[in-house]
Amino acid sequence: MDRQPSTHPVAFPAVAWRPALGTAELAAAEAATAAAPRPQRATALLDAVIERLEDAPMTPELARALSCGTREWLLHRAALRFRPDLTWFEANCDTCGAAYDLSLDLRAMPLRPAGAAFPVAWVETSLGRRGFEAPNGGHEEALAGEAGLDPRRRLLALCGLSAAAAEEALRFTEADCARIDAALEEVSPELGEAAASTCPSCGSAVAARVDPFRFGYPAPRGILREIHLLASAYGWSQEAILAMPAARRRNYAALIERDRQARSGRRGALP
Repeated sequence: MDRQPSTHPVAFPAVAWRPALGTAELAAAEAATAAAPRPQRATALLDAVIERLEDAPMTPELARALSCGTREWLLHRAALRFRPDLTWFEANCDTCGAAYDLSLDLRAMPLRPAGAAFPVAWVETSLGRRGFEAPNGGHEEALAGEAGLDPRRRLLALCGLSAAAAEEALRFTEADCARIDAALEEVSPELGEAAASTCPSCGSAVAARVDPFRFGYPAPRGILREIHLLASAYGWSQEAILAMPAARRRNYAALIERDRQARSGRRGALP
């Protein structure tokens, strides 16, 4: 008997973000910089910044159930909440390896809608008609934690809805695998993460990939420094500081820095 798909059935769900408080900002920063594979960091970050999806509270389990394309779309939207005015990025040429600057409007990144049957694709294979669910975050995490296995067939085993999916993944022909790959790509939503550009160093055409983990989220060190400044100046606890809006915390920290610089300048002035 086929199992039910675990992939969330809404490709681009309605999002309720967590309030922009220091607690959420620090959780996002720590998730983004954790010593973990990217899929695990993505799950933790989405759980840190999203309060609800559709009518359900966000949990790590829900974040894992989202399709891969849905997760990338949400990661870019989360980055825009932290860096709304960012338009310049650094990319590397695939041909010569040189770094160059790229101008890009993240809000204009193209979205490919999910197929009509999302989240399931049905494919005629040499073993008969089989159903496969669109790859999700849980599948990404499982693949990131395994080594030495054929990732293509491992993904078919994970996405297959047949009760014998693991065994059948080893028996599919190459033609079966190609048809399944094509069907899953057609049914899955996708965010256009690659921006076409030209390398200024060698002139090669480049499809630069824009990864929000490289630019989009705050660093824990900066947040902790602001907490230290406010705690030292006002005697507030970390809990109280993180409970205030992140923008207010940054403004307080800037005022403290300005006062310190002014006092330092007065001490250094000649009589």
